[in-house]
Amino acid sequence: MQFNSQALQELRDLPLDGESALVTPIGDDLALIAGVADAMTDNVEALLNGDPSMSMKADTVYWVRKDAPAEAAIGFVAIVPIRLASKVRLRSVVMRRTGQPIRYTLIRPAVPLPILIQSISVDAGDRSAYIVDRIVHALISGKANQKRLDAALSVLASAGSNDGWIEVIGSIDTGQIFLQGWASDLPCDTVPVLAAHEGLLAGEFKSASVPRSDLGKHGKGFVGLLDTRKSAVDPGKLKKLFFRGRDSWRTLDVYDRRVVLSSTDVPAHIRDGLTHASANADTMLTLRRAGERFDGRDTVSDLKVPVRIGMDMVVEVPGGGILVAGWMLDPEGHVDSLTLRAGANNQRIDHTWTRLPRADVSMAFQHNSLFAGRLDPARNDYGFLAFVPGPPSLAETSVYFEMAIGETFSFYPLTPLRGMSRRSLERLISPLDPRTAAAGAAIERHIGPMMQAMASPAPSVAEIRDFDFDDTESGKALVIGATMDAEEVSVTLSLLALDAETREMPIIVSAPVEAFDNIAPEAERLSRFYGIRIRVIGATGVQDTCDAFEAAVQATKAETLILLAAGVLPRQAGWISLLERAYRNRSGRALVSPTILYEDNSIRFAGTWLDNGAQKLVDRYIGYPRDVVQGSQPTEVIAGSLACCIVSRESIESAGGFTRSYLNVSEKGRDLCLKMRLGGTPAVWLPDVEMISADSDVSTSALPMHRLAQKIDRWSFDRKWSLLINNMR
Repeated sequence: MQFNSQALQELRDLPLDGESALVTPIGDDLALIAGVADAMTDNVEALLNGDPSMSMKADTVYWVRKDAPAEAAIGFVAIVPIRLASKVRLRSVVMRRTGQPIRYTLIRPAVPLPILIQSISVDAGDRSAYIVDRIVHALISGKANQKRLDAALSVLASAGSNDGWIEVIGSIDTGQIFLQGWASDLPCDTVPVLAAHEGLLAGEFKSASVPRSDLGKHGKGFVGLLDTRKSAVDPGKLKKLFFRGRDSWRTLDVYDRRVVLSSTDVPAHIRDGLTHASANADTMLTLRRAGERFDGRDTVSDLKVPVRIGMDMVVEVPGGGILVAGWMLDPEGHVDSLTLRAGANNQRIDHTWTRLPRADVSMAFQHNSLFAGRLDPARNDYGFLAFVPGPPSLAETSVYFEMAIGETFSFYPLTPLRGMSRRSLERLISPLDPRTAAAGAAIERHIGPMMQAMASPAPSVAEIRDFDFDDTESGKALVIGATMDAEEVSVTLSLLALDAETREMPIIVSAPVEAFDNIAPEAERLSRFYGIRIRVIGATGVQDTCDAFEAAVQATKAETLILLAAGVLPRQAGWISLLERAYRNRSGRALVSPTILYEDNSIRFAGTWLDNGAQKLVDRYIGYPRDVVQGSQPTEVIAGSLACCIVSRESIESAGGFTRSYLNVSEKGRDLCLKMRLGGTPAVWLPDVEMISADSDVSTSALPMHRLAQKIDRWSFDRKWSLLINNMR
């Protein structure tokens, strides 16, 4: 054990009278007490200040002192929990052991921890490393706090002399840390270590020695891997590495000007370091495999076996997770596993992915020399789709596939897009047939979880144009939710302008910002012609009328909103007065919706109800003649229709607005209604008011995609609300 000259001057000898002892407090709840005795046991009962009411169980570490008299034959350190009032000073301790109890007066002032450890080490000789082990174990296995961790580091730093320096650090994708430097006494191969990294982490360091001509006979170089198992280590925050040398603890310090490698640079650095390295076969195999980890290159395309992979889309979903869609050819079954890795997160996907038909891939490779004669002409399910949930990754994090083939790995780098448009999602899932079980499995495993994880930004107003608009005095405003169809907005505004009741109301037309330049001039023309007051807003992130409504909430001061989807038209004059009367009868704490009819006068919407038998939500009367509900009374229902309703702006805002994880307006509206219902705003169906909507807004070619979107939304809705609905009565 070596100490510097200043430390030697400060060393305190252990008191040899058997009646006094050195003390070092550790925080507020632990003390190290060192002295001598004629005998000692592994555990003692310690009475603080001689008070039986303050009795503590204490562990002791002891050693036989060389050439010492019988009454001072044993040196010891007691690790004593303390529990004293804040103003009470620890003056003495009575230790009850086998035989006669011993009382020690504690010498003041208290001894700094580094001096105590060095004093103990000098007295204990070759037992010092064992004693340090026990003290450190007591400090890190007790009640965790920063003072205990700092004390453990101080103990190791005091007991461990410097053995060398770490000059190069970097992590590989498996979580292990590559270290390169030099040392005097570091054993080759595997050695248990404690790493100083925001506290202490236990692990093992597996290294090979490397000749270093610059060190002469004073040391040797090393390259190795630090493995702290499940505890993650940031290479930039590693401070020291402690290991047990031949006779004491030793320290590898991190050089202030060390080189920190990126994870993709580490494998090449390991390969270079192993050129002249020596260690046992197991260590060299481990290091060689670390040198074969991902370094940013595509190594799948260089395989000599018929295996290839390609990507159509890789998207980091806002809110967390990665969606991958592509293809893989492996006609002879060489691939044992395919794992998606993103930083510290990894998940095997080939057990859970959804296979998709990709006839184009089999056609492209049928004449390739590596695949010729190996592709089954009856198969084309080479496409795949998978969603891997997880926290958002940092921009510099490498994302890639790890492909296991036997005992070797190949890698395929991925470049995720940040965010995904509605059009991209539709193109991605379009190969799925909504009528098949495969579509249901894809929704259950991948698309549904992705939609739930998605946290797309809320619509944001980007453009506003006013035409005689003023909503400061009205108290209510009519909001038209538009999509890309400017003609539909024009027809709706024209019909509203013919109604004396709506002509005097402030009207907000909310549309996607992409449609703003088409809709605003038409709104200006109609405002001048009919004398109506219009505000047109263009918002980003608008994909349907619900998004348009949410953007409008940000752009008005009116407390009461009449929401109307463009293309939903009044069947009678005075419809707003009837809606408002029912709304005021509920003191403005309700969402009131009318009956909505198809153009043939059959019912499109007449409230969303609870089916008590099936314990699910249903839209009653769809397709029935309108006469079926004539004479019905206003009724509270589970959900209304956001295509036409009256509701307070406060109710929408307090419910958090529309949930962004739905593709269509139907479940998105139901979701908002349930959220408002939980907040004290129920939905009411008003059968006396009738509106007309188009027969269908879905073309025949788009019908499969529409049905698939419905299945996805239904899955998301049921996952969120099924427990509540099952408990409704």
